[in-house]
Amino acid sequence: MSWDQVVDMASINSLPDEIVHQILLYVPPQQTLTKVARLSKRFHRVTQEPLLWRSYCQHSFRYWDVGHYFEVRLTRRVRDTDWKGLFLLRLKRNIHIAQLLENIIGCRVTRLRKIEQICQYGYDAKDFLLSQCQIPDTCGDVLARRYYACSVLDGVHRSAAIEEWAKYQKFAAQYADKDITNREKLNCGMRIERALGAFDMFMLHDNEGDINEISEILDDLASRFRSTITRIDEMTTRQKALALAGWLHFNNMTGLSDPTEETYRYLRNCLIGRAIRDEHHPSLPIISASIYSAIASRLDMEAYPCALPSHVHCMVLSPPGVSLDGQLLPEEESQYQENMFLDPYGSAEELPRHDIYNFLSRLGFYSGHEKLLTPTATAHIVLRTAQNIRASFSSFRANAAPLHQLVPMIELNRGDWARNLRPAMYSLFWARIMMVPALPEDEEGRWDWQHDVRDMLSYAGSYFPEDLWLIEKYVCPMYEKLAATNVNDFTYKRLHRKIGDIRRADMTWKTPRRRRDLKGITVKFRIGQVFKHKRYDYYGLIIGWSAGGLPLLDDVSLSPVNRSWPTQDQHYYRCMVATDGSDTHVIAEENIEVLELRGGIEVLPTQIKDLLPMAGRFFKRWDPENGVFVSNLRELYPED
Repeated sequence: MSWDQVVDMASINSLPDEIVHQILLYVPPQQTLTKVARLSKRFHRVTQEPLLWRSYCQHSFRYWDVGHYFEVRLTRRVRDTDWKGLFLLRLKRNIHIAQLLENIIGCRVTRLRKIEQICQYGYDAKDFLLSQCQIPDTCGDVLARRYYACSVLDGVHRSAAIEEWAKYQKFAAQYADKDITNREKLNCGMRIERALGAFDMFMLHDNEGDINEISEILDDLASRFRSTITRIDEMTTRQKALALAGWLHFNNMTGLSDPTEETYRYLRNCLIGRAIRDEHHPSLPIISASIYSAIASRLDMEAYPCALPSHVHCMVLSPPGVSLDGQLLPEEESQYQENMFLDPYGSAEELPRHDIYNFLSRLGFYSGHEKLLTPTATAHIVLRTAQNIRASFSSFRANAAPLHQLVPMIELNRGDWARNLRPAMYSLFWARIMMVPALPEDEEGRWDWQHDVRDMLSYAGSYFPEDLWLIEKYVCPMYEKLAATNVNDFTYKRLHRKIGDIRRADMTWKTPRRRRDLKGITVKFRIGQVFKHKRYDYYGLIIGWSAGGLPLLDDVSLSPVNRSWPTQDQHYYRCMVATDGSDTHVIAEENIEVLELRGGIEVLPTQIKDLLPMAGRFFKRWDPENGVFVSNLRELYPED
């Protein structure tokens, strides 16, 4: 019901406040603010009702930053929270975010600073950014708007992921010298599904399945399992453990349906969020064991992955002083916990201990088996998962098959395969950096950590410069501890120098390249044209040009391109190419064959269609009449 319909009701003034309140629930909040509240003193009073604004907050915004404690507020008395003030705060932030996004799309200068400002709002920015990611095709800058909204949203997601891993640092600092339970030591201040779900966040983009949703799905799975078992609280630990393993196996919630050497290394198998949301629930052994452990913890069981060489099992512990079969242990064993092993990846049965011994012997471990058969801490599970993602990345890079055959190896959701390569690798650096309780004391450990920081900083500078604020927030304080013991640490100095260089480049205007200034030199092709490489037959888009020995202007990274090309009679073009979807190439004019295309997106080659999610970095939209992409690089090339 619209407000215009409401005001036409002649008898509305005779209605009780409660009925008016119910009607206002169907009125847009902005109209309640700007129109309804101004009708009369009575309506002004009714529109101040906290229940009304709590409902507006619940239904107008799906995502809330953790700093609001929104779910906690919903459980408290309604008048304990200024719900109208909270709504107005979110509305004000949305307006600011919209202004920042417009500036990000329209101007390269200070783009990083504006992205950082939005990311600082956390999940309060997510609702608006998602709406921009799904803007209609008819929007005049649809590609640019979708791209930058998604890029900023990616930054918000990465921030949430790194904050999740930072819990390990806080835990280690707080409990380093305290006597805590074995369970607390193994959890490392994190919940296993959230620690692993952080990897999903790097590749989530505008899809469903963030860390909170992963936890909600596991809550639901635990409830569904509990509903299938009568008197589950009367079951022994062994009975519950086997029942859960059987239920997961029956519902195909773990493992791989048809594993081969190639499909085993698919990127999606490494991600717990993808595993529990996908119809076929594909997961590597470490993810299968983690899913089992996460659900078991919701059933008051103590279960952990047990990361053996080349395979990960699940270890279930009995309560202290009680056997797996529910019998009290002798008084001298009141703190002892029996254990059993499962392999959720491949079986629903209990795994006999001697089978594990035989497995280890085949791998060359002939003694010390008991030292290996211990629960693995969550921090080490994160690092092991990072190794699996690296293996997936390496497998993709090493495969010489045509690109269209390789896409399933890195595809997570339709249309986003090309956006997964860089974030997948980037997540590894952050995981390795954050999964240390403090800087390693040994020289080798410190060198490895510093090497990871250098790699991450180089990667961030090239592909994720918008994350500088995250580096300053999490990495720099860790490095300050190292620098305090080594005043001559040049890596620390390079870290700050690199950050400063990128920030200065973000605030620097580049001299535009105009064709009229070339003085008799003709550049044949224009930005936005679709071409085919004459020699290698791949497709691409022109995003920059150079002529007469001039250096290429670069909007791909924030590092200046100083190299001049050797011959003045040859022209070069910077191109976005459909090889792996993320790199740009420099191609000589003689190797470019421009395609004459007219019509909608459907006329584009398939490889160019795959690049559309990333094409918004350089273009506003596809122009069907002229057969080119409309440039969003007018600051650099004002005449193209």
